Amino acid sequence: MNLARQQVWRTVATGTGGAVAAARQRSADAGAQALSDGGNAVDAAVAAALVAGVVEPMETTLAGSGFLLYGRQGQDTVSVEFGPRAPLAAQPAMFTIDAARSSDRGLGVSTVVDDENVTGAKACGVPATVAGLLTAHQRFGVLPRARICAPAIAAAYDGFPADGYFALEALANLAELRADAGARETYLVAGDPPTAPHLGTATLGASPVIRQPRLGRTLELIAERGADGFYRGEVADGLLRTVAERDGLLAAEDLAAVEPTVGAARRLPFRDVDVWVPHAPSGAVTELQMLHTWQALHPDQPPVHDDPLRLRQLAEVSWHAFADRYHWLGDPDMVAVPEQALYSGGYAAELADLIRAGAAPPVLPAGAGFPWEVFAGRTVHDPWAHDPMGRSAPSWQPAGATPSPAGTTHVSTMDAAGGAVSITHTAANHWGAKVLCPRTGLALDAAMGWFNARPGAANSIAGGKRPLANMGPVLLTRAGAPYAALGAPGGRRIINAVVQVILNLVERAMDAESALAAPRLDASGSQLVASERHAEQLPELDVPVRLVNEQHEPYGYELARPVLAMRATGNEVVAGTDPFSTGAAVAP
Repeated sequence: MNLARQQVWRTVATGTGGAVAAARQRSADAGAQALSDGGNAVDAAVAAALVAGVVEPMETTLAGSGFLLYGRQGQDTVSVEFGPRAPLAAQPAMFTIDAARSSDRGLGVSTVVDDENVTGAKACGVPATVAGLLTAHQRFGVLPRARICAPAIAAAYDGFPADGYFALEALANLAELRADAGARETYLVAGDPPTAPHLGTATLGASPVIRQPRLGRTLELIAERGADGFYRGEVADGLLRTVAERDGLLAAEDLAAVEPTVGAARRLPFRDVDVWVPHAPSGAVTELQMLHTWQALHPDQPPVHDDPLRLRQLAEVSWHAFADRYHWLGDPDMVAVPEQALYSGGYAAELADLIRAGAAPPVLPAGAGFPWEVFAGRTVHDPWAHDPMGRSAPSWQPAGATPSPAGTTHVSTMDAAGGAVSITHTAANHWGAKVLCPRTGLALDAAMGWFNARPGAANSIAGGKRPLANMGPVLLTRAGAPYAALGAPGGRRIINAVVQVILNLVERAMDAESALAAPRLDASGSQLVASERHAEQLPELDVPVRLVNEQHEPYGYELARPVLAMRATGNEVVAGTDPFSTGAAVAP
Protein backbone atom coordinates (compact mmCIF):
# COMPACT_ATOMS: atom_id res chain seq x y z
CA MET A 1 0.00 0.00 0.00
CA ASN A 2 1.43 3.38 -1.01
CA LEU A 3 0.75 5.89 1.72
CA ALA A 4 3.11 8.60 0.46
CA ARG A 5 6.06 8.75 2.85
CA GLN A 6 4.58 6.07 5.13
CA GLN A 7 5.42 2.38 5.08
CA VAL A 8 2.71 0.10 6.43
CA TRP A 9 4.28 -2.64 8.54
CA ARG A 10 1.16 -4.49 9.72
CA THR A 11 -1.22 -6.20 7.33
CA VAL A 12 -4.62 -7.81 7.65
CA ALA A 13 -5.40 -11.53 7.89
CA THR A 14 -8.09 -13.15 5.74
CA GLY A 15 -9.71 -16.59 5.92
CA THR A 16 -12.94 -18.56 5.80
CA GLY A 17 -12.68 -20.06 9.30
CA GLY A 18 -12.96 -16.75 11.13
CA ALA A 19 -10.40 -14.16 12.18
CA VAL A 20 -9.05 -12.44 15.27
CA ALA A 21 -7.43 -9.04 15.74
CA ALA A 22 -5.82 -7.93 18.99
CA ALA A 23 -3.27 -5.52 20.35
CA ARG A 24 -0.62 -8.25 20.75
CA GLN A 25 0.37 -11.31 18.73
CA ARG A 26 0.01 -13.75 21.62
CA SER A 27 -3.55 -12.61 22.30
CA ALA A 28 -4.49 -12.95 18.63
CA ASP A 29 -2.91 -16.41 18.50
CA ALA A 30 -4.94 -17.57 21.50
CA GLY A 31 -8.17 -16.42 19.88
CA ALA A 32 -7.30 -18.05 16.57
CA GLN A 33 -6.51 -21.33 18.30
CA ALA A 34 -9.92 -21.27 19.95
CA LEU A 35 -11.52 -20.93 16.52
CA SER A 36 -9.41 -23.80 15.19
CA ASP A 37 -10.53 -25.95 18.12
CA GLY A 38 -14.17 -25.49 17.14
CA GLY A 39 -14.94 -22.45 19.25
CA ASN A 40 -17.05 -19.50 18.21
CA ALA A 41 -16.36 -15.76 18.23
CA VAL A 42 -17.06 -15.53 21.97
CA ASP A 43 -14.63 -18.33 22.80
CA ALA A 44 -11.99 -16.65 20.67
CA ALA A 45 -12.54 -13.21 22.18
CA VAL A 46 -12.51 -14.43 25.78
CA ALA A 47 -9.37 -16.53 25.24
CA ALA A 48 -7.62 -13.56 23.64
CA ALA A 49 -8.79 -11.15 26.35
CA LEU A 50 -7.54 -13.41 29.14
CA VAL A 51 -4.12 -13.60 27.49
CA ALA A 52 -4.12 -9.81 27.15
CA GLY A 53 -4.61 -9.64 30.92
CA VAL A 54 -1.27 -11.44 31.24
CA VAL A 55 0.89 -10.00 28.45
CA GLU A 56 -0.34 -6.38 28.52
CA PRO A 57 0.01 -5.27 32.15
CA MET A 58 0.78 -1.76 30.93
CA GLU A 59 -2.70 -1.62 29.33
CA THR A 60 -5.07 -3.92 31.16
CA THR A 61 -5.54 -6.24 34.11
CA LEU A 62 -7.83 -9.11 35.02
CA ALA A 63 -8.77 -6.94 38.01
CA GLY A 64 -10.06 -4.24 35.67
CA SER A 65 -13.23 -3.54 33.71
CA GLY A 66 -14.65 -3.52 30.20
CA PHE A 67 -17.46 -4.11 27.72
CA LEU A 68 -18.24 -6.93 25.28
CA LEU A 69 -20.63 -6.87 22.31
CA TYR A 70 -21.78 -10.09 20.65
CA GLY A 71 -23.67 -10.18 17.36
CA ARG A 72 -25.31 -13.10 15.52
CA GLN A 73 -27.30 -13.44 12.32
CA GLY A 74 -30.90 -12.26 12.72
CA GLN A 75 -30.63 -11.37 16.42
CA ASP A 76 -30.14 -8.17 18.36
CA THR A 77 -26.57 -7.52 19.37
CA VAL A 78 -26.00 -8.40 23.02
CA SER A 79 -24.01 -6.19 25.37
CA VAL A 80 -22.18 -7.78 28.31
CA GLU A 81 -21.26 -4.85 30.54
CA PHE A 82 -18.65 -5.10 33.29
CA GLY A 83 -17.63 -1.48 33.40
CA PRO A 84 -15.73 0.40 36.11
CA ARG A 85 -17.38 1.17 39.44
CA ALA A 86 -16.29 2.94 42.62
CA PRO A 87 -16.11 0.98 45.88
CA LEU A 88 -19.11 1.52 48.12
CA ALA A 89 -16.95 3.41 50.62
CA ALA A 90 -15.89 6.04 48.06
CA GLN A 91 -16.76 9.67 48.86
CA PRO A 92 -17.12 12.77 46.61
CA ALA A 93 -14.23 14.63 48.29
CA MET A 94 -11.97 11.65 49.00
CA PHE A 95 -9.11 13.21 47.02
CA THR A 96 -7.51 16.61 47.59
CA ILE A 97 -7.00 18.68 44.45
CA ASP A 98 -3.44 19.88 43.93
CA ALA A 99 -4.15 23.35 42.56
CA ALA A 100 -0.48 24.17 42.17
CA ARG A 101 0.07 21.56 39.47
CA SER A 102 -1.11 21.37 35.88
CA SER A 103 -4.13 19.15 35.36
CA ASP A 104 -3.17 18.11 31.84
CA ARG A 105 -1.48 14.81 32.65
CA GLY A 106 -1.08 13.29 29.23
CA LEU A 107 -4.69 12.49 28.47
CA GLY A 108 -5.89 14.75 31.24
CA VAL A 109 -6.95 13.62 34.68
CA SER A 110 -7.48 15.83 37.70
CA THR A 111 -4.23 16.40 39.52
CA VAL A 112 -4.68 15.45 43.16
CA VAL A 113 -2.25 15.41 46.05
CA ASP A 114 0.13 12.45 45.75
CA ASP A 115 -1.70 11.38 42.57
CA GLU A 116 -3.91 9.20 44.75
CA ASN A 117 -6.67 8.94 42.13
CA VAL A 118 -4.34 7.22 39.65
CA THR A 119 -1.57 5.69 41.77
CA GLY A 120 -1.91 3.47 44.82
CA ALA A 121 -4.68 1.33 46.26
CA LYS A 122 -7.14 4.22 46.70
CA ALA A 123 -7.22 4.54 42.91
CA CYS A 124 -8.62 1.07 42.28
CA GLY A 125 -12.22 0.39 41.38
CA VAL A 126 -14.21 -2.82 41.74
CA PRO A 127 -12.63 -5.58 39.60
CA ALA A 128 -15.16 -6.85 37.06
CA THR A 129 -13.22 -8.15 34.05
CA VAL A 130 -13.15 -11.81 35.12
CA ALA A 131 -16.87 -11.77 35.91
CA GLY A 132 -17.66 -10.18 32.56
CA LEU A 133 -15.52 -12.52 30.48
CA LEU A 134 -16.81 -15.63 32.25
CA THR A 135 -20.42 -14.47 31.99
CA ALA A 136 -20.06 -14.02 28.23
CA HIS A 137 -18.37 -17.39 27.88
CA GLN A 138 -20.92 -19.22 30.01
CA ARG A 139 -23.86 -17.68 28.13
CA PHE A 140 -22.55 -17.82 24.57
CA GLY A 141 -19.33 -19.87 24.31
CA VAL A 142 -19.10 -23.54 23.33
CA LEU A 143 -15.62 -24.65 24.43
CA PRO A 144 -14.87 -25.78 28.01
CA ARG A 145 -13.75 -23.04 30.39
CA ALA A 146 -10.47 -24.83 31.08
CA ARG A 147 -9.67 -24.75 27.37
CA ILE A 148 -10.37 -21.03 27.18
CA CYS A 149 -8.15 -20.28 30.19
CA ALA A 150 -5.25 -22.52 29.13
CA PRO A 151 -3.39 -20.02 26.88
CA ALA A 152 -3.44 -17.34 29.60
CA ILE A 153 -2.21 -19.82 32.21
CA ALA A 154 0.65 -20.81 29.92
CA ALA A 155 1.53 -17.17 29.25
CA ALA A 156 1.67 -16.47 32.98
CA TYR A 157 3.83 -19.47 33.93
CA ASP A 158 6.04 -19.72 30.84
CA GLY A 159 6.34 -15.99 30.43
CA PHE A 160 6.73 -13.75 27.40
CA PRO A 161 9.64 -11.67 26.10
CA ALA A 162 9.49 -8.02 27.07
CA ASP A 163 9.32 -6.13 23.78
CA GLY A 164 10.31 -2.54 23.13
CA TYR A 165 6.91 -1.16 24.04
CA PHE A 166 6.93 -2.99 27.37
CA ALA A 167 10.38 -1.60 28.16
CA LEU A 168 9.48 1.96 27.14
CA GLU A 169 6.30 1.94 29.22
CA ALA A 170 8.27 0.60 32.16
CA LEU A 171 10.79 3.40 31.70
CA ALA A 172 8.03 6.03 31.50
CA ASN A 173 6.57 4.80 34.81
CA LEU A 174 9.81 3.67 36.42
CA ALA A 175 9.55 5.56 39.70
CA GLU A 176 6.07 4.22 40.43
CA LEU A 177 6.94 0.65 39.44
CA ARG A 178 10.06 0.73 41.60
CA ALA A 179 8.01 1.98 44.54
CA ASP A 180 5.78 -1.11 44.62
CA ALA A 181 7.50 -4.35 45.63
CA GLY A 182 5.22 -6.58 43.56
CA ALA A 183 5.53 -4.48 40.41
CA ARG A 184 9.28 -4.10 40.84
CA GLU A 185 9.79 -7.84 41.24
CA THR A 186 7.54 -8.78 38.32
CA TYR A 187 8.00 -6.11 35.66
CA LEU A 188 11.57 -4.86 36.19
CA VAL A 189 15.01 -6.46 36.09
CA ALA A 190 17.19 -5.42 39.03
CA GLY A 191 15.02 -2.32 39.33
CA ASP A 192 15.41 -1.29 35.69
CA PRO A 193 13.26 -1.68 32.55
CA PRO A 194 13.55 -5.17 31.03
CA THR A 195 15.74 -4.76 27.96
CA ALA A 196 18.03 -7.10 26.07
CA PRO A 197 21.75 -6.70 26.80
CA HIS A 198 23.44 -4.48 24.28
CA LEU A 199 26.76 -2.99 23.28
CA GLY A 200 26.33 0.42 21.74
CA THR A 201 23.50 0.00 19.25
CA ALA A 202 23.99 -3.76 18.90
CA THR A 203 21.58 -6.04 20.76
CA LEU A 204 23.24 -9.01 22.43
CA GLY A 205 20.94 -11.91 23.26
CA ALA A 206 17.22 -12.17 23.85
CA SER A 207 14.91 -9.86 25.76
CA PRO A 208 14.16 -10.74 29.39
CA VAL A 209 11.16 -13.02 29.91
CA ILE A 210 8.34 -11.78 32.14
CA ARG A 211 6.96 -14.65 34.24
CA GLN A 212 3.99 -14.30 36.59
CA PRO A 213 3.49 -17.55 38.54
CA ARG A 214 1.14 -16.00 41.10
CA LEU A 215 -1.11 -14.78 38.30
CA GLY A 216 -0.88 -18.25 36.78
CA ARG A 217 -2.20 -19.72 40.03
CA THR A 218 -5.07 -17.21 40.04
CA LEU A 219 -5.97 -18.21 36.49
CA GLU A 220 -5.87 -21.90 37.44
CA LEU A 221 -8.42 -21.23 40.17
CA ILE A 222 -10.60 -19.35 37.69
CA ALA A 223 -10.37 -22.28 35.26
CA GLU A 224 -11.33 -24.73 38.01
CA ARG A 225 -14.02 -22.77 39.85
CA GLY A 226 -15.19 -20.08 37.48
CA ALA A 227 -16.03 -16.68 38.97
CA ASP A 228 -15.92 -18.16 42.49
CA GLY A 229 -12.23 -18.79 41.92
CA PHE A 230 -11.76 -15.02 41.74
CA TYR A 231 -14.47 -13.49 43.90
CA ARG A 232 -14.41 -16.02 46.76
CA GLY A 233 -11.63 -17.81 48.58
CA GLU A 234 -7.89 -17.24 48.44
CA VAL A 235 -7.82 -14.84 45.47
CA ALA A 236 -10.47 -12.53 46.92
CA ASP A 237 -8.91 -12.70 50.38
CA GLY A 238 -5.43 -11.97 49.05
CA LEU A 239 -6.63 -9.06 46.94
CA LEU A 240 -8.58 -7.48 49.80
CA ARG A 241 -5.67 -7.87 52.23
CA THR A 242 -3.31 -6.11 49.84
CA VAL A 243 -5.75 -3.24 49.29
CA ALA A 244 -6.37 -2.85 53.02
CA GLU A 245 -2.63 -2.81 53.78
CA ARG A 246 -2.29 0.09 51.36
CA ASP A 247 -5.27 2.09 52.71
CA GLY A 248 -7.54 1.35 49.76
CA LEU A 249 -11.34 1.18 49.91
CA LEU A 250 -12.18 -2.06 48.10
CA ALA A 251 -14.10 -4.39 50.44
CA ALA A 252 -15.71 -7.83 50.47
CA GLU A 253 -19.11 -6.20 49.91
CA ASP A 254 -17.85 -4.74 46.64
CA LEU A 255 -16.68 -8.11 45.33
CA ALA A 256 -19.92 -9.80 46.39
CA ALA A 257 -21.95 -7.23 44.45
CA VAL A 258 -20.16 -7.72 41.10
CA GLU A 259 -22.73 -8.79 38.53
CA PRO A 260 -22.28 -8.02 34.83
CA THR A 261 -25.39 -6.88 32.99
CA VAL A 262 -26.45 -8.75 29.86
CA GLY A 263 -29.02 -7.42 27.41
CA ALA A 264 -29.67 -5.85 24.04
CA ALA A 265 -27.07 -3.22 23.15
CA ARG A 266 -27.88 0.41 22.37
CA ARG A 267 -28.61 0.90 18.63
CA LEU A 268 -28.40 3.76 16.12
CA PRO A 269 -29.33 3.35 12.43
CA PHE A 270 -26.57 4.99 10.37
CA ARG A 271 -26.67 4.97 6.56
CA ASP A 272 -27.25 1.31 5.63
CA VAL A 273 -25.97 -0.22 8.88
CA ASP A 274 -27.00 -0.41 12.51
CA VAL A 275 -24.40 0.74 15.04
CA TRP A 276 -24.52 -1.15 18.36
CA VAL A 277 -22.78 0.08 21.51
CA PRO A 278 -22.93 -0.53 25.30
CA HIS A 279 -25.40 1.26 27.57
CA ALA A 280 -23.07 2.01 30.48
CA PRO A 281 -21.16 5.31 30.85
CA SER A 282 -18.44 5.02 28.20
CA GLY A 283 -17.48 6.42 24.84
CA ALA A 284 -20.67 5.01 23.33
CA VAL A 285 -23.10 7.94 23.56
CA THR A 286 -20.48 10.36 22.21
CA GLU A 287 -19.76 8.03 19.28
CA LEU A 288 -23.48 7.88 18.46
CA GLN A 289 -23.86 11.65 18.85
CA MET A 290 -21.02 12.28 16.41
CA LEU A 291 -22.35 9.79 13.86
CA HIS A 292 -25.91 11.13 14.00
CA THR A 293 -24.74 14.74 13.77
CA TRP A 294 -22.57 13.83 10.78
CA GLN A 295 -25.51 12.11 9.09
CA ALA A 296 -27.72 15.15 9.73
CA LEU A 297 -24.99 17.39 8.31
CA HIS A 298 -24.68 15.23 5.18
CA PRO A 299 -27.94 13.30 4.74
CA ASP A 300 -27.07 12.33 1.18
CA GLN A 301 -23.53 12.53 -0.20
CA PRO A 302 -20.73 13.43 2.25
CA PRO A 303 -17.66 15.34 1.02
CA VAL A 304 -14.73 13.37 -0.38
CA HIS A 305 -12.18 12.16 2.13
CA ASP A 306 -9.44 14.75 1.60
CA ASP A 307 -11.75 17.73 1.16
CA PRO A 308 -10.71 20.43 3.68
CA LEU A 309 -14.42 21.06 4.34
CA ARG A 310 -14.84 17.44 5.45
CA LEU A 311 -11.88 17.65 7.81
CA ARG A 312 -13.11 20.92 9.29
CA GLN A 313 -16.61 19.56 9.83
CA LEU A 314 -15.32 16.31 11.35
CA ALA A 315 -13.36 18.35 13.87
CA GLU A 316 -16.34 20.60 14.62
CA VAL A 317 -18.69 17.65 15.10
CA SER A 318 -16.21 16.27 17.61
CA TRP A 319 -15.69 19.52 19.50
CA HIS A 320 -19.45 20.00 19.91
CA ALA A 321 -19.92 16.41 21.09
CA PHE A 322 -17.05 16.56 23.56
CA ALA A 323 -18.31 19.82 25.08
CA ASP A 324 -21.54 17.95 25.82
CA ARG A 325 -19.62 14.90 27.02
CA TYR A 326 -17.55 16.86 29.51
CA HIS A 327 -20.62 18.62 30.91
CA TRP A 328 -23.58 16.24 30.82
CA LEU A 329 -22.38 12.64 30.99
CA GLY A 330 -22.14 10.53 34.13
CA ASP A 331 -23.79 7.48 35.66
CA PRO A 332 -27.52 7.61 34.76
CA ASP A 333 -28.28 5.40 37.75
CA MET A 334 -27.13 8.23 40.03
CA VAL A 335 -27.58 11.51 38.13
CA ALA A 336 -29.84 12.81 35.37
CA VAL A 337 -28.12 12.25 32.02
CA PRO A 338 -29.63 13.18 28.61
CA GLU A 339 -28.29 10.04 26.92
CA GLN A 340 -31.01 9.53 24.32
CA ALA A 341 -31.35 13.26 23.71
CA LEU A 342 -27.68 13.61 22.83
CA TYR A 343 -27.92 11.24 19.87
CA SER A 344 -31.52 12.00 18.93
CA GLY A 345 -32.45 13.12 15.43
CA GLY A 346 -33.72 16.49 16.60
CA TYR A 347 -30.58 17.36 18.50
CA ALA A 348 -28.37 16.11 15.66
CA ALA A 349 -30.22 18.47 13.31
CA GLU A 350 -29.65 21.40 15.70
CA LEU A 351 -25.92 20.80 15.85
CA ALA A 352 -25.73 20.28 12.09
CA ASP A 353 -27.44 23.64 11.56
CA LEU A 354 -24.89 25.32 13.85
CA ILE A 355 -22.02 23.84 11.88
CA ARG A 356 -23.55 24.75 8.51
CA ALA A 357 -24.09 28.32 9.71
CA GLY A 358 -20.40 28.65 10.54
CA ALA A 359 -20.90 28.99 14.29
CA ALA A 360 -17.62 28.98 16.17
CA PRO A 361 -16.97 25.52 17.62
CA PRO A 362 -16.57 25.20 21.40
CA VAL A 363 -12.77 25.29 21.47
CA LEU A 364 -10.97 27.09 24.28
CA PRO A 365 -8.32 29.67 23.42
CA ALA A 366 -4.76 29.15 24.57
CA GLY A 367 -4.40 29.73 28.29
CA ALA A 368 -8.11 29.36 29.03
CA GLY A 369 -7.77 25.96 30.68
CA PHE A 370 -8.50 22.42 29.63
CA PRO A 371 -11.87 21.51 28.11
CA TRP A 372 -12.59 18.72 30.59
CA GLU A 373 -12.23 21.30 33.38
CA VAL A 374 -13.98 24.29 31.82
CA PHE A 375 -16.91 22.54 30.14
CA ALA A 376 -17.70 20.52 33.26
CA GLY A 377 -19.16 23.73 34.70
CA ARG A 378 -20.13 25.53 31.49
CA THR A 379 -23.23 24.68 29.46
CA VAL A 380 -22.51 24.99 25.74
CA HIS A 381 -25.66 23.31 24.37
CA ASP A 382 -29.03 22.29 25.83
CA PRO A 383 -30.03 18.82 24.63
CA TRP A 384 -32.77 18.47 27.25
CA ALA A 385 -35.52 19.70 24.94
CA HIS A 386 -35.07 16.35 23.16
CA ASP A 387 -35.19 14.24 26.31
CA PRO A 388 -37.90 11.58 25.74
CA MET A 389 -38.85 11.69 29.44
CA GLY A 390 -39.35 15.46 29.45
CA ARG A 391 -36.88 16.04 32.29
CA SER A 392 -35.32 19.40 33.13
CA ALA A 393 -31.61 20.04 32.92
CA PRO A 394 -29.65 19.72 36.17
CA SER A 395 -27.11 22.37 37.15
CA TRP A 396 -23.50 21.25 37.31
CA GLN A 397 -20.99 23.70 38.82
CA PRO A 398 -17.74 21.90 39.60
CA ALA A 399 -14.30 23.42 39.32
CA GLY A 400 -12.97 20.74 37.01
CA ALA A 401 -13.56 17.46 35.23
CA THR A 402 -11.61 14.33 34.47
CA PRO A 403 -11.52 12.40 31.25
CA SER A 404 -9.77 9.10 31.63
CA PRO A 405 -6.09 8.34 31.45
CA ALA A 406 -4.70 5.85 28.96
CA GLY A 407 -4.25 2.13 29.42
CA THR A 408 -6.63 -0.06 27.40
CA THR A 409 -6.69 -3.00 25.01
CA HIS A 410 -9.13 -4.34 22.43
CA VAL A 411 -10.00 -7.64 20.74
CA SER A 412 -12.24 -8.10 17.68
CA THR A 413 -13.28 -11.56 16.46
CA MET A 414 -15.54 -13.07 13.82
CA ASP A 415 -16.30 -16.75 13.31
CA ALA A 416 -17.20 -18.77 10.21
CA ALA A 417 -20.89 -18.78 11.14
CA GLY A 418 -21.03 -14.98 11.13
CA GLY A 419 -20.85 -14.38 14.88
CA ALA A 420 -18.82 -11.34 15.89
CA VAL A 421 -17.43 -9.95 19.14
CA SER A 422 -16.01 -6.55 20.02
CA ILE A 423 -14.42 -6.30 23.46
CA THR A 424 -12.52 -3.49 25.14
CA HIS A 425 -11.07 -3.96 28.62
CA THR A 426 -8.70 -1.88 30.65
CA ALA A 427 -6.57 -1.11 33.69
CA ALA A 428 -7.78 2.53 33.36
CA ASN A 429 -4.21 3.83 33.20
CA HIS A 430 -0.80 2.62 32.08
CA TRP A 431 0.12 -0.10 34.61
CA GLY A 432 -3.18 0.55 36.39
CA ALA A 433 -2.61 1.92 39.88
CA LYS A 434 1.04 0.74 39.80
CA VAL A 435 0.27 -1.78 42.56
CA LEU A 436 0.68 -5.52 42.02
CA CYS A 437 -0.97 -7.77 44.61
CA PRO A 438 1.85 -10.12 45.69
CA ARG A 439 -0.61 -12.79 46.82
CA THR A 440 -2.51 -13.11 43.52
CA GLY A 441 -0.36 -11.53 40.82
CA LEU A 442 -3.23 -9.19 39.99
CA ALA A 443 -2.51 -5.57 39.14
CA LEU A 444 -4.92 -3.07 40.66
CA ASP A 445 -6.64 -0.80 38.17
CA ALA A 446 -6.95 3.00 38.41
CA ALA A 447 -10.68 3.36 37.78
CA MET A 448 -11.06 6.23 40.26
CA GLY A 449 -9.04 8.39 37.87
CA TRP A 450 -12.03 8.36 35.50
CA PHE A 451 -14.10 10.40 37.95
CA ASN A 452 -14.13 14.13 38.43
CA ALA A 453 -12.11 14.48 41.63
CA ARG A 454 -14.13 17.57 42.58
CA PRO A 455 -17.71 17.35 43.89
CA GLY A 456 -20.55 18.98 41.99
CA ALA A 457 -20.18 17.48 38.49
CA ALA A 458 -22.21 14.87 36.66
CA ASN A 459 -19.15 12.62 36.83
CA SER A 460 -18.13 13.30 40.44
CA ILE A 461 -17.33 10.45 42.82
CA ALA A 462 -19.95 8.56 44.84
CA GLY A 463 -19.93 5.14 46.46
CA GLY A 464 -20.95 2.44 43.99
CA LYS A 465 -21.11 4.92 41.10
CA ARG A 466 -19.90 4.17 37.58
CA PRO A 467 -17.39 6.68 36.16
CA LEU A 468 -17.43 7.97 32.60
CA ALA A 469 -15.03 5.67 30.75
CA ASN A 470 -13.72 6.22 27.24
CA MET A 471 -13.93 2.61 26.09
CA GLY A 472 -16.05 2.53 22.95
CA PRO A 473 -16.46 -0.93 21.41
CA VAL A 474 -18.81 -1.00 18.44
CA LEU A 475 -20.50 -3.73 16.44
CA LEU A 476 -21.99 -2.96 13.02
CA THR A 477 -24.75 -5.03 11.46
CA ARG A 478 -26.08 -4.83 7.92
CA ALA A 479 -29.43 -6.41 6.99
CA GLY A 480 -29.49 -8.13 10.38
CA ALA A 481 -26.08 -9.78 10.06
CA PRO A 482 -22.84 -8.81 11.82
CA TYR A 483 -20.70 -6.78 9.45
CA ALA A 484 -17.83 -5.42 11.57
CA ALA A 485 -16.51 -5.58 15.14
CA LEU A 486 -14.46 -2.52 16.00
CA GLY A 487 -12.78 -0.79 18.92
CA ALA A 488 -9.47 0.72 20.01
CA PRO A 489 -7.15 1.53 22.86
CA GLY A 490 -6.20 5.18 23.25
CA GLY A 491 -8.01 6.99 26.08
CA ARG A 492 -10.38 9.75 25.02
CA ARG A 493 -9.00 9.52 21.47
CA ILE A 494 -10.73 6.15 21.05
CA ILE A 495 -13.98 7.91 20.18
CA ASN A 496 -12.75 9.90 17.18
CA ALA A 497 -10.79 6.93 15.84
CA VAL A 498 -13.74 4.55 16.01
CA VAL A 499 -16.09 7.07 14.38
CA GLN A 500 -13.69 7.70 11.49
CA VAL A 501 -13.10 4.00 10.81
CA ILE A 502 -16.90 3.57 10.69
CA LEU A 503 -17.11 6.39 8.14
CA ASN A 504 -14.35 4.74 6.11
CA LEU A 505 -16.19 1.41 6.07
CA VAL A 506 -19.75 2.62 5.58
CA GLU A 507 -19.53 5.86 3.58
CA ARG A 508 -16.37 5.20 1.61
CA ALA A 509 -16.82 1.41 1.23
CA MET A 510 -13.18 0.82 2.12
CA ASP A 511 -11.77 -2.62 2.77
CA ALA A 512 -10.38 -3.38 6.22
CA GLU A 513 -6.76 -2.55 5.43
CA SER A 514 -7.59 0.79 3.83
CA ALA A 515 -10.09 1.76 6.55
CA LEU A 516 -7.50 1.19 9.26
CA ALA A 517 -4.62 2.83 7.39
CA ALA A 518 -6.43 5.99 6.26
CA PRO A 519 -5.18 9.14 8.01
CA ARG A 520 -7.26 10.30 10.98
CA LEU A 521 -7.65 13.35 13.17
CA ASP A 522 -8.65 13.89 16.79
CA ALA A 523 -10.57 16.88 18.16
CA SER A 524 -11.29 15.84 21.74
CA GLY A 525 -9.21 18.62 23.30
CA SER A 526 -8.18 22.23 22.67
CA GLN A 527 -5.95 21.38 19.73
CA LEU A 528 -6.42 19.43 16.55
CA VAL A 529 -4.24 16.33 16.38
CA ALA A 530 -3.94 14.97 12.85
CA SER A 531 -1.97 12.51 10.79
CA GLU A 532 0.97 14.08 9.02
CA ARG A 533 -0.56 12.64 5.85
CA HIS A 534 -3.42 15.14 6.28
CA ALA A 535 -1.04 18.11 6.41
CA GLU A 536 -1.74 19.45 2.92
CA GLN A 537 -5.52 19.08 3.22
CA LEU A 538 -6.06 20.56 6.68
CA PRO A 539 -8.21 23.71 6.63
CA GLU A 540 -7.11 26.90 8.34
CA LEU A 541 -8.33 26.78 11.92
CA ASP A 542 -8.05 29.16 14.84
CA VAL A 543 -6.72 26.35 17.04
CA PRO A 544 -3.28 24.80 17.50
CA VAL A 545 -2.60 21.84 15.20
CA ARG A 546 -0.24 18.99 16.02
CA LEU A 547 0.79 16.59 13.28
CA VAL A 548 1.62 12.96 14.06
CA ASN A 549 3.94 10.80 11.99
CA GLU A 550 2.43 7.41 12.75
CA GLN A 551 5.31 5.34 11.40
CA HIS A 552 7.81 7.10 13.64
CA GLU A 553 5.57 6.76 16.70
CA PRO A 554 4.43 3.11 16.68
CA TYR A 555 3.93 3.12 20.45
CA GLY A 556 1.93 6.36 20.57
CA TYR A 557 -1.82 6.74 21.03
CA GLU A 558 -2.30 10.28 19.76
CA LEU A 559 -4.77 8.95 17.16
CA ALA A 560 -5.68 5.76 19.06
CA ARG A 561 -5.06 2.29 17.58
CA PRO A 562 -8.18 0.75 15.99
CA VAL A 563 -8.71 -3.03 15.95
CA LEU A 564 -11.17 -4.54 13.44
CA ALA A 565 -12.72 -7.83 12.33
CA MET A 566 -15.27 -7.77 9.51
CA ARG A 567 -17.09 -9.75 6.87
CA ALA A 568 -15.37 -9.37 3.50
CA THR A 569 -16.72 -11.03 0.36
CA GLY A 570 -18.46 -14.38 0.19
CA ASN A 571 -17.42 -16.54 3.14
CA GLU A 572 -14.24 -14.61 3.82
CA VAL A 573 -13.55 -12.88 7.13
CA VAL A 574 -10.79 -10.32 7.50
CA ALA A 575 -9.17 -8.87 10.62
CA GLY A 576 -6.58 -6.18 11.13
CA THR A 577 -5.21 -3.46 13.37
CA ASP A 578 -3.82 0.02 12.90
CA PRO A 579 -0.97 -0.72 10.47
CA PHE A 580 1.50 1.44 12.38
CA SER A 581 0.81 -0.22 15.76
CA THR A 582 2.05 -3.32 17.57
CA GLY A 583 -1.25 -5.11 16.94
CA ALA A 584 -1.72 -8.46 15.23
CA ALA A 585 -4.36 -10.31 13.22
CA VAL A 586 -4.69 -14.06 12.63
CA ALA A 587 -7.07 -16.07 10.45
CA PRO A 588 -6.86 -19.82 11.25
